[in-house]
Amino acid sequence: MMLTLSGIASAQDRNNVPQLGVKGGVNFSSFRFGKSTPQGLQTSGLVRPVFGLFGNIPVYRNLSLQVEGLYSGMGGFIKTGTTQGDIEQRLNYLTLPVMLKYHVMKEFKILGGVEFGTLLNSKLINEGLNTDLDNKAAMKNGQTSLTAGVEIWPFRRWVFGARYIHGLSDFTKPNNALNTLSIKNRAYQLTLGFVLAQKAPAVAAVAPAIPVVAAKKSDKDNDGIADDEDKCPDVAGLAKYNGCPIPDTDGDGINDEEDKCPTVAGIAKYNGCPIPDTDKDGINDEEDQCPTVAGVDKYHGCPIPDTDGDGVNDEEDRCISIAGPADNNGCPKINFNAENVQFASGTANLTTGAKTELNKLVTILNKDYPDVRLSIEGHTDNTGKADANQILSEKRAAAVKAYLVSKKVDVDRLDAVGFGQDQPIADNATPEGRAKNRRVAFKISE
Repeated sequence: MMLTLSGIASAQDRNNVPQLGVKGGVNFSSFRFGKSTPQGLQTSGLVRPVFGLFGNIPVYRNLSLQVEGLYSGMGGFIKTGTTQGDIEQRLNYLTLPVMLKYHVMKEFKILGGVEFGTLLNSKLINEGLNTDLDNKAAMKNGQTSLTAGVEIWPFRRWVFGARYIHGLSDFTKPNNALNTLSIKNRAYQLTLGFVLAQKAPAVAAVAPAIPVVAAKKSDKDNDGIADDEDKCPDVAGLAKYNGCPIPDTDGDGINDEEDKCPTVAGIAKYNGCPIPDTDKDGINDEEDQCPTVAGVDKYHGCPIPDTDGDGVNDEEDRCISIAGPADNNGCPKINFNAENVQFASGTANLTTGAKTELNKLVTILNKDYPDVRLSIEGHTDNTGKADANQILSEKRAAAVKAYLVSKKVDVDRLDAVGFGQDQPIADNATPEGRAKNRRVAFKISE
């Protein structure tokens, strides 16, 4: 690595030629205070313009002298921390940087030297006291600074520059308001330059080549590669592949240089890759009607639909077009007390309380859910014979259906079925359990 860098640095930069160009950019300018600065006094920077001419004068191989003539804005803020407010001091110079430049390589240079400046004008601004003064008379006309930086040449005539400017002496005259402090200039300069004119680099004379006619070698496939060097002498190919054609590793008819998936067979439409499956659901995008959302083949690559948007998909939803909770199979819950639907003992006659509760159900079915179907299920305890209990459960379910129809509920929306004593929900061995098993249940469906 050390030998390589040394070789780069020692090679002559053929672009080290006389040049004249223009440049422009900004100074990130501020001040430097001396050791005697009062405690609490601070400075902050200004962004000021800089522009002008630059010239490159070759000195020796990788060395040149760079001379510039610039309009250079300097200055900064002085934060006093008092009621008088902050002071903004602006200084505009005509500067003459003279720098020795070392050409590390064609694209990168290091330079450093001295910058001389002549003050053009000066302005002091104090927003706290609402003042804007021309104070050139209080400033020294000349300034000397040290400077160093780098240049980057991305193209032959364009250059990016970055320099640091370090003022060597106070810029104020004795016995003025600012001279009670030790204040010097400093700035970071960024510029973009363009070479207007330059001398073409010298080109060493090259002796004319003496043509050598070699004996013609056999090339059966006429691909320009001699048969003794051609691994595919009977098929025209490329030197890159030792005389063979461009390979097609996956055998899909698209050669590897044009195939974005050279090891997986694909089609030309997708540059040699298979038809994509964006949502990874096993259904390729050309057949998938929902290519960005995983789905199933039954719905052409889309998820199982949820028509009523209740979070229960249509294949599990007993009420596809009416929203309802999952714990009720996607159907709405009816807000009435089915336990109050009771009958006279051993009969299918509705009690007065049962009719009152069923009137609530009528309102719900006709106003709130006019499109739902209702399954009415009658149940008994195990007292008595099973056949008699089955008949009684059917009669009770039918009695509820008949009452709802009498209240203008469409008969086609109602189903009545009896289950006798076959589906107990409590222990028939206790009076409480038997009471719970003597019931009518209601289930919503579409």
